[in-house]
Amino acid sequence: MKENTFEQLMELLSKSVSLLEGGELQLEKAMEEYQKGLKIIKILNERLETAKQQLEVVDPNE
Repeated sequence: MKENTFEQLMELLSKSVSLLEGGELQLEKAMEEYQKGLKIIKILNERLETAKQQLEVVDPNE
């Protein structure tokens, strides 16, 4: 997943959320999707934090 772009990860997260909201998954599959979503969120947060740090280097007043 780490090789995916930010946008691709957002799409994967959106699909996981849709599956979970659909309510048709068996418990085990729902737990897998939930855990997958948490991993995606962690990667997205790391990338956002990296981008924020890069912007602070470019413009320290922000």
